[in-house]
Amino acid sequence: MPIISIEQLQAAPLDYLIIGGGTSGLTLAARLTEDKNVTVGVIEAGGYHPDSTEINIPGYLGRTLAHPTYDWTFFSVPQKHAANAPIIQPRGKGLGGSSAVRNFIAVVYDTLFNYFSQNNFFGMFRPAADEVDALEKLGNPGWNWASVLEYFKKSETATRSDYSPENAAKYGADPVLEFHGTSGPIKKTLPSVLTEAHALLFDSAEALGLPRNGEMANGSNVGSMTGFQSIDPKTAKRSYAASDYYAPNAKRPNFLVLLNAHVTKILLEPGSAGSQRAFGVDLTANGDKFTVKGVKKDIIVSAGSFQTPPLLELSGIGNKNILQSHGIESVIDLPGVGENLQDHVCVRSIVEIDPSYETVDILRDPEVMTKQLELYQEQKGHLANVAAPGYMFLSSGHLGIKDKQQVWNKINDGFSSEKTAHLEPTLRNGLQKQYEIQKSWWKEEHLSQAEILIYIGHQPVPTPLPVPGKRYTTMVSAVMHPLSRGTVHIGSSDPLAAPLIDPNYFGNDADMEVLMETLNFTIKLTQTPPFGNIVRSYVIPGGEALAPDAGLKDRMREHIKQGCGPVFHPVGTASMLPREDGGVVDSSLKVYGTDNLRVVDVSILPLELAAHTQAFAYAIGEKAADILKGN
Repeated sequence: MPIISIEQLQAAPLDYLIIGGGTSGLTLAARLTEDKNVTVGVIEAGGYHPDSTEINIPGYLGRTLAHPTYDWTFFSVPQKHAANAPIIQPRGKGLGGSSAVRNFIAVVYDTLFNYFSQNNFFGMFRPAADEVDALEKLGNPGWNWASVLEYFKKSETATRSDYSPENAAKYGADPVLEFHGTSGPIKKTLPSVLTEAHALLFDSAEALGLPRNGEMANGSNVGSMTGFQSIDPKTAKRSYAASDYYAPNAKRPNFLVLLNAHVTKILLEPGSAGSQRAFGVDLTANGDKFTVKGVKKDIIVSAGSFQTPPLLELSGIGNKNILQSHGIESVIDLPGVGENLQDHVCVRSIVEIDPSYETVDILRDPEVMTKQLELYQEQKGHLANVAAPGYMFLSSGHLGIKDKQQVWNKINDGFSSEKTAHLEPTLRNGLQKQYEIQKSWWKEEHLSQAEILIYIGHQPVPTPLPVPGKRYTTMVSAVMHPLSRGTVHIGSSDPLAAPLIDPNYFGNDADMEVLMETLNFTIKLTQTPPFGNIVRSYVIPGGEALAPDAGLKDRMREHIKQGCGPVFHPVGTASMLPREDGGVVDSSLKVYGTDNLRVVDVSILPLELAAHTQAFAYAIGEKAADILKGN
């Protein structure tokens, strides 16, 4: 059915109501409505933008950042371990959620705050098998690699490139299709434009001991690769939840979507054996208040890691002390709500390279851009691709810190009773179990602890500006398994107020040690032939900052503090864990203390994984559909 009105939704015989039409939410809705006898309502706070060039054209980089139509543009609270600055936390706004603006970032410090320039990234990656198996070890039966792999595959259609065997080896792009989906809604493909600088970086990585890995979707992702991007090769447009889970099914009479409506509270009533039953929601649209009632089966929250916890709290579910401090009646005391926030923290580097090497910096020339727009009409050229095709995933061994006692001391210090004394006992229990798993990963050579993302060009940031005619390469160094834990909570009883987001970057100093060593590896890449031979100068950090003297380490630490930020993969704030371990939902995604309220988004992941979260968000929606169908 086309987009509906509030009155139509109120009158509909709803079996399921999904709050949030994002990546996981639309996946779930599309699968549930395959049954013509099931009616599903989706309430999305943003709009629907099927014809937006900002969303659809892969090469239009950064055009959704801080745009009120597409981005919620949240900010963190000041980060005391990172220059005491608030840091932007973009989230997709509109049908498709963050899959519509799934982005890549670059960071530059400003005197007021850390400013981010966000570039469309489109990455479709998976974590290692051991990481997914850890979900089951934490008390979630059925959430293991073998099971989740089938949902990764179910969500996607992979197109194998026509690279020659030589280029497949050269660019670390030799996927085995048995590990990929071939008939799912989301299209993914390898880049059609490859640059020589990209391959030279991989050569330098091999010289430093990091091999190419042509197939990273098979449960082992250490190495250098050219990654799949969520782009439809037939149209050269972004493939995302709204374009491929919603649009083909929009005419289903049982698939109801309400736009530009903000849910303010989930309505609960006494259910079975002391539990609560969700039966409706309060919402606001255009300044007016409405209520939707009579949901027969389940209400599902799919608002994402930053917006799911506040909605639960506004509905009386969460830490009773936080709720009572804002005058909200505690219905279910669930201390894990909004806790355990984790994200990949990163910092960037930019070098100027030999101008004879092609990069996307050429797009700053109006004549070149005109020609590229013409090529795009034929699904060719730089605009049909994302300029961040290369990724390196490194183990602690590659970083040289697997046996570094200084780092181990800081890791162990994070587990101390002093550092965890402020936590509610169930949260402390869960955190201890998570840390034990993370510690075990540290010694494994086949598991990634860091990532280096490669952007073939100068990312568009306020300063330093690129010089016309020059060519650049940007690399972003990121921590994959942060030990720091943050929070997301309401700051008042106002349902339209932005959440209080505290990522607590470097709350555990081991994360700083890992990021410093990752940045060190990145700098070594730029100094190691053959890529090192084409580097002309250091832009960020500047060459003077890299002087090999006694102050180098302190300057690198300061560079990170001043320029760090997230890779926009927040997880953990409605963790899928046993209740006695601080969990919010069980392995069927049901909120503890309720009969029929579930969470379906990446906030359920109790551990940050060495992968970008887009593919996992689709897998969660797919698996949730089977859970609700009873499969």
